[in-house]
Amino acid sequence: MMIENLSPFIRVAMDSVLEASWKIDERVIWDYELLYLMEGQLVVTVEDEEYNGKAGDYFFFKPGQRHSIQIIGGARIRQPHVHFDLYVQPDSEEIGVSFKPLSQMNAKERGWIRENELSTQPFFIPNHFRPVDPLSIEQALFELIREFETKPPFYELRIKGCLLTILSQIMREQYWGSKMKSDGHMEMLSKVRTYIDYNVHRSIKLGELSERFHISKFYLIHLFKNMYQMTPIQYHQQLRMEKAKIMIQYTYLPLQDIAEQLGYSNIHAFSRAFKANEGCSPSEYRSYSAQ
Repeated sequence: MMIENLSPFIRVAMDSVLEASWKIDERVIWDYELLYLMEGQLVVTVEDEEYNGKAGDYFFFKPGQRHSIQIIGGARIRQPHVHFDLYVQPDSEEIGVSFKPLSQMNAKERGWIRENELSTQPFFIPNHFRPVDPLSIEQALFELIREFETKPPFYELRIKGCLLTILSQIMREQYWGSKMKSDGHMEMLSKVRTYIDYNVHRSIKLGELSERFHISKFYLIHLFKNMYQMTPIQYHQQLRMEKAKIMIQYTYLPLQDIAEQLGYSNIHAFSRAFKANEGCSPSEYRSYSAQ
């Protein structure tokens, strides 16, 4: 998949509430569909594999995959969902949503089936999953649906951005999750990372993280490095340096003020850290950026 060329075409985006009698018999779709089971229960079969879905689960159907959907539990369901192509194609406007099995499609309809690019690493998305960070995906999905339905000015850009946010979050979780062997580590490491993100303005010690998240320093370093390819302190330092470069390049703040805002004890400590990371002093970096 060419990430730099992604420009999704959103075919349908809607929040559906469906009665207990609703079902979809086996079909093959031409595009991708992301379905969020917000309320209720489903049995979903994809390529003869059965999944029991409950509120909070997501289903992801890919081009050419046989699947069927059946409500269970006797109650209605709520399922916000979106159909899309990964790229705008000449026939994207022409085709709709398929409810046919492959055997009932004519040659032209079979030609509409998109290439499935999301079934292999590093872009793999499973047919059934439950997000580690569900709120961010849910918010982006509902914003996408709202924009698609109301169509304010420049909504086309907004819905593409929302979908890319959703896909990147899902892919990132799958990538990180594939690196973790024990349940719970991914969620804990996500909390550690978020804590570091929110404390970029000050110094953080490994002992502080160890105590706050009830994990030994050695084991925290091991898990964090396995997930993010750097230690927690290296990650914190990287964040501070990136923020420092932006402030040096795009503001007129004195370097002393920048050092203070990033939690360095003095300008000398900030300069040493900056030069160790960037190979030049903060003042030299500002001079280079101004050229």
